[in-house]
Amino acid sequence: MKAFGMIEVYSFTTAVVAADTMAKAGNVKVIAFDRNRPFNPGFPVPLIMGTKIEGDVADVKAAVEAAKLYAEGKGHYIVSHVIPNPGEGVENMTYLMDMNKDKFNKKLPKNLRGAEDVYEVEGASAIGLLEVSGNTAAIIGLDAMAKAADVRLVHTEKRLGGRLVTLIIAGKVDAVTSALERGKAETEPYSETYGCEVIANPHTEILKFFDMTQGLERE
Repeated sequence: MKAFGMIEVYSFTTAVVAADTMAKAGNVKVIAFDRNRPFNPGFPVPLIMGTKIEGDVADVKAAVEAAKLYAEGKGHYIVSHVIPNPGEGVENMTYLMDMNKDKFNKKLPKNLRGAEDVYEVEGASAIGLLEVSGNTAAIIGLDAMAKAADVRLVHTEKRLGGRLVTLIIAGKVDAVTSALERGKAETEPYSETYGCEVIANPHTEILKFFDMTQGLERE
């Protein structure tokens, strides 16, 4: 590992968009999503997530800076750092990953060390993330999105014992945008929205964390 970069932000949604931002900003690999610490009162979003990358020093620095600007714009930035030539003990920690392994991503290993290139990734013109509080709001939002446009669910991320649920849908940009707008509107009476983002042309470094074959018709 030539260089390691990490950014900590509020919310899983922000972490995923930050990862996509970093992958598009430089020639880096996204190696893990990790949780820093559980909920404490007073945070803008009751979840702190870290996104971790590796690559050449210059690429990692540029990528982390781009993600920092994005997260600051959302008011969700906490801290970021770049370590050139990390030591062996540090490198072992960098690959630690905290991702839900529900039915949508059972193929994802516990860490990606030495395994970044083993995935066959289906493309998507866009993915959308809706992060709400509780399963009830999440199901209401999913129903609304499925009825609003031609989208499919590719991942669910449950955090804080189900107090936060992130739904990730895939489809064409306009469909994903319409679905998210409808989903957010339908969940607002039941939950605060902690994340609502469309990622157009998501980088394969992001798609590898999700099973993009979910919902596709198979011969």
